[in-house]
Order: sequence, then structure tokens, then C-alpha cells
Amino acid sequence: MKKSLLCVTVLITLGTPSALAEEITSAPSLFIIAPTAFLNWTGVYVGVNGGYGWANSTVAYTANDSAAQSGTCGGVGGGQCIPSTGLHVDGALAGGQIGFNWQINSMWLIGAETDYQWSNLEGTGNSPFHLGKVGNTSMLVNQSVKSFGTVRVRMGVIPLNSLLLYGTGGIAYGQVSENFNVPNPLSVGSGSVSAGGFSYNCSGGGPPCFVGSSSKFEWGWTAGAGAEYAITNNLTLKAELLYVNLGAPSGTAVAQSTVAGTTASSFTVGFSAVGFLSGRAGLNFKF
Repeated sequence: MKKSLLCVTVLITLGTPSALAEEITSAPSLFIIAPTAFLNWTGVYVGVNGGYGWANSTVAYTANDSAAQSGTCGGVGGGQCIPSTGLHVDGALAGGQIGFNWQINSMWLIGAETDYQWSNLEGTGNSPFHLGKVGNTSMLVNQSVKSFGTVRVRMGVIPLNSLLLYGTGGIAYGQVSENFNVPNPLSVGSGSVSAGGFSYNCSGGGPPCFVGSSSKFEWGWTAGAGAEYAITNNLTLKAELLYVNLGAPSGTAVAQSTVAGTTASSFTVGFSAVGFLSGRAGLNFKF
């Protein structure tokens, strides 16, 4: 009997460490943490956006012939040079984008995106001066960007699983339009300057002394930065700031009436670069 009890005691003693070891190999459920879901940014996406654009530029004027030169900087009839002026262009914009992301690893991403914007960017300038033998008037200008687009590469870092920060740059294009007008200050009478086979003639109650317009499809470049936050695996919210440069356009303001036997006088209207900032926010859907 004593031998039986001794055997049982030995077996229990020897078996306890083995049982404890077996239990310890499995971690307590209290300390088991479910793995965090991995958000894969790779894929094609489409989206919409809206925002605002703004820019400051300048416009200057150059006489194209001896009559225009004489009646302004030449001082004939009290003429004065047409001063350059500043131009503030701003307005709302809205559009859409399509792109592709390729996530290199858990931290880095590259991609490409193209977008197209309908815009209402517009500004006016006013340059008062004295037009020789006519009187005090102004060169009035208007510039607008009614649409533009970009084609860009993107390089991003993913500091958090659901947050993308990126830089972007590429080419830009857009339709840029301008209008020029020198109002006729005369209610009666007329005034004209003729030189070198060119002339302008302003008559009381008549049309503006000089008129012109230009509308061109311009190419340029763009660069900027943005952030994108994943609301779900397929829906992201984005905010972006882009600088868009569409080059330096120009046009011609031509005399609307001339002295008989002469060619219409004119001025070249030259703008500084159409460079504007656009801040916008939008939504992307990733397939």
C-alpha cells in the first residue's frame, strides 16, 4: 500500500512541470492582439475636386509704330507713356482627376495623375494716361483662365497606414484669354495723330480709340504638394496645393479709326507669366 502511494506521488510530481510547460507554450488570451489590417494604396483611382485659384501679375505696353509712339511717350499733343499696372486674378475652380498609385513598400509610393479643371479665374487692370490730341483715358485690360489641366507624377511617403503625404510635378496646359480697350473720352470733336504712314483717330461719340483681344491655348508646368487620408479601403479624402505656370501671353490693341490713307496704329500688350496657386480638396475612389 505504501509502495503504491509512493509511486502515485512520484508520478504526480514528475508530471506537474511537464503539464505547466505545456500550458506556458500557449500565451494567455488576454495578451493576444489581432494584427492591424494593411491598407494597400496600389491601384487605379478616379475622383472629383473643387477649390480656389489666385495670382498676381503685371502688364506692360509697347508702341508698335511711330504714331503710337508719338501720341504717348513722344509727347505729341500732351501724350504720356502708358504705365504698366498690376493685375490680380482669382476665382473658383472645379474638376476631376484620374490616376494610378504603386506602393513600393510600407513607407513609399509612386504614381501618376492627370486632372482637368473648369475655372473662373479672372482679373482686370487699369492704366490711366493722356492720349496725344485726344485727352485723358485709360488702357483697360481683362485676363481670364476658363479651363486648365495638368499631367503629373507623384512621389509619396506613408507615415501612417491611412495617411499619404506627397509631392507632385509635371506639365500644365490651359486656355488663356485677354481683352484690351482704350475708351474714347471725346463727346464731341475729334483728335488724331499721324506719323510714318500710321495713325489713330478718335471722334466724339465714336468707338473706343483702341481695341484688341487674344485667346490662346498655352503650355507650361506645375508643381505642388498634398495629403490624402483613407476613409475606407476604397475612399480617400485629399487636399492639394498646386502652382501652375502657363507662360507669358501677349496681344495687340489696334486703332479703330484712322486718318485716310494710313495704316491703323497699335500697341503690344504684354503680360508677365500666368502663374497662379490653386488650393483644392476632393474625394478619390480606388478600384
